[in-house]
Amino acid sequence: MKKILFVCVENSCRSQIAEAITNSLYSEKFHAWSAGSSPSSEVNPRALKSLEEVGIKHNGNPQPTSDFFGQKFDYIISMGCGDACPVVEGAKNLEWNIPDPKDLQIQDFNKVRDLIHDEIRKLD
Repeated sequence: MKKILFVCVENSCRSQIAEAITNSLYSEKFHAWSAGSSPSSEVNPRALKSLEEVGIKHNGNPQPTSDFFGQKFDYIISMGCGDACPVVEGAKNLEWNIPDPKDLQIQDFNKVRDLIHDEIRKLD
C-alpha cells in the first residue's frame, strides 16, 4: 500500500478533499493524510458538503506539516498553493496546481472536487 501526504497552506479544503477521496475510494491502493504549513482551525464546511454529495463522510482535522516530519511517504503532493513541500527521502513530489475553491459557488466548487478526483485516478 502506497502512502500519500497531500499538502496545502491551510489544510482546510483541497488537501482535505484529496485525503477523503483517496481513503474512501482508493483504500485498496493508497492510504492518505493531509497537512498544511499554516493549518486552519477547521475543515471548510463547503468541502465537507461537497464530499457528502458524492457519498463521502470525512472527519479530518487540519494539521501542520511538521506533524509528519520523519515519516516515509511514496508521494508528497502539493495542491497548487505554492506551499513548500517537505522533503521526504524516497518520496515522489508532485505539484497539481488545483485552483482554490473556497470562494467559488458550489457548482464550481464541485468541479474542483472532481478535478482532484481525476488527478487521484492517475496515480499508480
